[in-house]
Amino acid sequence: MYQASAGSGGNGMRVVVTGINGQLGSAVLKAAEQRGFETWGMSHEQGDITNRTGVMNYIMHHAPDLVIHPAAYTYVDQCESDPDTAYRVNALGTQNLALACAKSGATLLYVSTNCVFDGEKPYPYEYYEYDATNPTSVYGRSKLAGEWYTSNIAHKFYVVRTAWVFGSKPVPGKVNFVQRMLQIADERGSATVVEDERSNPTYAPDLAEALLDLAETEAYGIYHLTNTGVASRYEFAQEIFRLSQRNVTITPTSLKDFKRPTPPLYNSALKNFAAASLGVKMRTWQEALEQYIREAILN
Repeated sequence: MYQASAGSGGNGMRVVVTGINGQLGSAVLKAAEQRGFETWGMSHEQGDITNRTGVMNYIMHHAPDLVIHPAAYTYVDQCESDPDTAYRVNALGTQNLALACAKSGATLLYVSTNCVFDGEKPYPYEYYEYDATNPTSVYGRSKLAGEWYTSNIAHKFYVVRTAWVFGSKPVPGKVNFVQRMLQIADERGSATVVEDERSNPTYAPDLAEALLDLAETEAYGIYHLTNTGVASRYEFAQEIFRLSQRNVTITPTSLKDFKRPTPPLYNSALKNFAAASLGVKMRTWQEALEQYIREAILN
């Protein structure tokens, strides 16, 4: 059903990664290969995680020690008008992987989202792993359903919530916030950006390394992993333009003036509390952004 990617097989760890054509999945696959793990990559073109029989056969055949699952239907606004697809991929697709991991004995690491929270806690509060979830969007509810399947079916699991992921791999038909801001800057020379939406910009390669570090602890549970620090979209854009050496006029606006199908999420900043207690930490988002722009934009 799926075509395995090349793996180097160094220290015996066998790892399956879903969503390898995405920003995070591709970064995780690369990081796992660099550590010498034997790796296989699953993409939508190679197979469908909503096919329960195919997923079970694939996992049983390859017998991985660890399945890292960042694949998701992440078109947040489209989820509001197409909830069936959101739940089919994010909930039932994750259920299929959890069932396969339970049968094979593999550990499942499910990548979830800050959107499982309602964003109503005032800044500078950062959501702990133990705060009550209350998603306000279809996307958030479908990802929370994936968390439920993971924690109730897989015998060994991690649920890792993250936020505002950006990375260097272009994803067909989709751009991350950094890419979009640079497009706007080059096309218009000015940008209008919301200043009352806050969370944690997170660099995909940094998150990939942190996921692997966490998986090696065998301290199963629920975690928040992001680059350190909180920013508004406006502050994030300011830093993007500064680091990319673009002279852009930037005007602040409010979420209430920025109409979209998805309910607004004012403060969804995540606090890395549980993973930090294990020594799994990430650098500041500004440092990560500087590296990304230096390597992917300026060169």
